[in-house]
Amino acid sequence: MNNWKQNLLPILLMLLAVLFDGFLTSYGASSLDTSIGLFIPRTVLLMLIILTFYYPEKFMYGNVAIIGFIMDAYYLGFVGVYMATFLLAVTLVSTIKVAIRPNALSYTLSSILVLTVSEILIYGIMRILGITSMNFQFFIVSRLSATLLFNGLIMLIFSFFVERLIVNTIDETTVR
Repeated sequence: MNNWKQNLLPILLMLLAVLFDGFLTSYGASSLDTSIGLFIPRTVLLMLIILTFYYPEKFMYGNVAIIGFIMDAYYLGFVGVYMATFLLAVTLVSTIKVAIRPNALSYTLSSILVLTVSEILIYGIMRILGITSMNFQFFIVSRLSATLLFNGLIMLIFSFFVERLIVNTIDETTVR
């Protein structure tokens, strides 16, 4: 990873995903609560799933720890929940990527698995800390199912564009 473009691209993409997450949450809050359930945008997780397919595991661990720290500090006020979740997500995707080829369908299926594990982990930690009093059945029906549907569609639509950007940047750096 000698080229600065190759090193800077994942950091910029994850920061843009953090900003997009915040934008969707704050400005689209009224439209995210539907009759199906509450859609929780997890674009940062979706972005790190795609990036983990193309970048080394050690590189991703460092970047994801920093992004997780930023999200913990901003959204929760204490450190650990998002950082642990993102590190677990990189570990899961790194394990998966040896068995499947990177494409939009594999990103979407990986995102469903990673989002399910992540959302249950975040819910469990929030429940233990007393931040939420929502019971598990209500969480599955109203939050998890709607979140998986929403983020699966986002991954299916936008993964092609992000993949092209990453592949073009990596190809450009190996040609020179």
